[in-house]
Amino acid sequence: MKRNVTQPSQAEQLYSVGVDIGGTKIMILIANQAGDILYRKKVNTSGEFDVISGHITECLRAAAIPLDQVAAMGFGVPGIANSEEGTVIEAPALQWNHVPFRERMQRYFDKPIFVDNDVNCAALGERWLGSAQNLNDFVVVAIGTGVGSAIISNGSLVKGSNHMAGEVAYLVLEQDVLGNGANAFGDFGQFEKKISGVALSQYGTLPHELFEQYARGDEKAISIIQQFVSDLSIGIANMVSLLNPQKVILCGGVSQSLSSVLELIRETVSNLTPIPTTIELTSIGEEAGAIGAVALAFEKAGVIKRRGINNENAYRTQLP
Repeated sequence: MKRNVTQPSQAEQLYSVGVDIGGTKIMILIANQAGDILYRKKVNTSGEFDVISGHITECLRAAAIPLDQVAAMGFGVPGIANSEEGTVIEAPALQWNHVPFRERMQRYFDKPIFVDNDVNCAALGERWLGSAQNLNDFVVVAIGTGVGSAIISNGSLVKGSNHMAGEVAYLVLEQDVLGNGANAFGDFGQFEKKISGVALSQYGTLPHELFEQYARGDEKAISIIQQFVSDLSIGIANMVSLLNPQKVILCGGVSQSLSSVLELIRETVSNLTPIPTTIELTSIGEEAGAIGAVALAFEKAGVIKRRGINNENAYRTQLP
């Protein structure tokens, strides 16, 4: 996959390691400044730093890339991260609470280490190599086991005062208020209980099977999926009205089943808000978070620039 970039000589080539630590899997990618992915590996998840660092070391060895050619390492985590301090505030799936992530990981690798929320990383991945190239305003909505989002506005990630911007799992609809629904940390949010993989699985069928049944005309599946589309579209429409993004990108495990209802989502959103936007599925799939972790590391290390419509030389190499 070649990019329109200035290519350094082989001797000058720099690499970044991107690690997307999920609730069930860890995706590890090694890429160069041009966005060429030289190595990829998916392993079972772990919250143990010994295990994570061991997998990274194995990947570098398998790719025949010496550590001195690694410019930086980026990590996406399923929780709340303070990217400036390099700490993970909370990642329940990994049983992490106020973990000094950068400090811990640098015990294994004497390299610049950067960490952020996994959906924020997915947004960076979409901007670098995915569906949001050359965009300064877009939203990524990740629908998997749970639900999250990332917001890029005026070319920058929106983090919020407590690093919690984009927690759309806690959006509420009228029925939540009428039903005395409450949102609390440690529990699925009200919006999440309607559109996540866990929410769809409550009907006794895996989410992708529900969408297959819907496509075949199964009446029960049609009722469930139509409600899903309605709830999701309301959430997207409110985000569009609030943020005026150029594009909304849907990613995550459930998004892989949305092609059959994507046009219906677009029509429903356009009926709910007069503000125009484009709604698409991710073009880089399950690797978005790891690709974004690579981009995070390269950006923060000053090796590549952010890509945006006001940055004509974005993502040209910046060799030391």
